[in-house]
Amino acid sequence: MRTLTEPELYSEFLIHKELSSGKQYRIFTAMIYRPNDTPITVVLKEMNEKRAAVYEAMCTMWNPYIAETYDVIKVYDRYFAVTEYVCAKGSNKETLTLSEYVLQNGTIDRTAALSVCVQICKGLEKFHKCGYVHRDLKPDNIMIEDITGDVPIIKIVDFGGAKAVDLSCLADTTVIGTLGYQAPETISTNATNCSDIYSIGCILNFLLTGQEPGLIQYKGDHHIAAIIEKATNEDPSHRYTDVTALCKTLQHEIGTYRIDRIPILRILPGFRTHTLWKELLASFAYISMIFIGIIAFDKFGVSGIVEIFLFYIIVPLIVIFNMGNLLRFIPRSIRRSNRQFMIFRVAVILFSTFAPIIVDYLIGRK
Repeated sequence: MRTLTEPELYSEFLIHKELSSGKQYRIFTAMIYRPNDTPITVVLKEMNEKRAAVYEAMCTMWNPYIAETYDVIKVYDRYFAVTEYVCAKGSNKETLTLSEYVLQNGTIDRTAALSVCVQICKGLEKFHKCGYVHRDLKPDNIMIEDITGDVPIIKIVDFGGAKAVDLSCLADTTVIGTLGYQAPETISTNATNCSDIYSIGCILNFLLTGQEPGLIQYKGDHHIAAIIEKATNEDPSHRYTDVTALCKTLQHEIGTYRIDRIPILRILPGFRTHTLWKELLASFAYISMIFIGIIAFDKFGVSGIVEIFLFYIIVPLIVIFNMGNLLRFIPRSIRRSNRQFMIFRVAVILFSTFAPIIVDYLIGRK
């Protein structure tokens, strides 16, 4: 962090326009003129010491999907972050937020919406690993950098509400967020990385419906609807474990990897997260199932195979791992209630375990 006097600040930065009239902390666009260097436009954000500490940490966190932080400056008792000014290449506007893009062009297609959220996840991976949470992810804080391709290229901005995750605190001293995109637990408890995952789920729903969260629930592709439902679960422990897990799920639906394009493998647990140990374990398990099927056929015939695979393999895979997203047929009221859903799963597993035994016993008695 550099320390400058006010005259030194205004000699280094030529203030162009104020973007935040009437707010506690001011935001400006400014030009930097340096000897033997091309002038560049930057954003100059005024903030308090706590927020300045977050931006200072971000000076070493370069990421293609986050607006770069060039410097943090202290001027007497005030702090200024110097950040990237994100221009929208291919747009008739100089700057363009994600919400403005959807307002102008309507909802975007399935692949583009998933790809935008993949970029958001990748942008937050290192930020989360360094122990910080954004807390105010929303389409207004996602800037469009390039719209000339099939998929908009984005950058995340406005980390003024970000903070270091402190699990020892019972609740945040200041509640930050935007209604609809704010995770419900942050109102009364500490914000965590799962709070940002909730916001990403809301953003994906917005991109596909064009409506603010809570107004319309996306009901198109059932696999994507399941992703949104899991990301926005009211219980943080039932969301994706981190943005990396969410990113892999989104890439799986896009078909980023060749294995994702094989219809049968797409639905099988173990091949959906591109984790090597899971793929190896799944491969071993499925090969073992084939041998079990061959043995069962030789000993019990077709009925034995049906009994073993249906009750002891297929049903557990569906209930535990949601194979083929078949759990979508369960009423949403049950799926959204973690207690009811757990009771349902246990009941089905018990049924699939003991039903064949009971049936065989009854048949044997006859």
